[in-house]
Amino acid sequence: MDQLEQEVHELRKEMTALRAKVEELTNRLSSLTVTKDLPQFQRRPQPPRQTSYTQQPRQQAPQQSNPQNQARRASYDPIPIKYAELLPILLEKNLVQTRAPPRVPDKLPAGYRSDLSCAFHQGAPGHDIEHCYALKAEIQKLVQDKKN
Repeated sequence: MDQLEQEVHELRKEMTALRAKVEELTNRLSSLTVTKDLPQFQRRPQPPRQTSYTQQPRQQAPQQSNPQNQARRASYDPIPIKYAELLPILLEKNLVQTRAPPRVPDKLPAGYRSDLSCAFHQGAPGHDIEHCYALKAEIQKLVQDKKN
């Protein structure tokens, strides 16, 4: 029974540490200001991007840029809790808003999982919240805004 008590004690210590991390993250996020009156379908303005090109002959047709693929390649700061735990906190503090479910494309993208659903996309199938690049991008923007 001593080993069980020791394990319980260790778990309590871990829970206390996790709660402290959640509280710290919540305090950081609560100081952020986000305009909550914008309709969900509006996008935030982004600064124009400058791209320099080197002139080389191309043998392939240029590929169109896909913002969704760019979001997947972006790097995100690590967070101390799961996105599923963080989303309700951010929603309560009006720091993010859920998004309307996207329509299911005729040709399903690679990695599409009809058995998973995303709370950020109001239960839309295709991925879970831990793999929701739209939510990760929103949280990364909050983190970046806080750093600036």
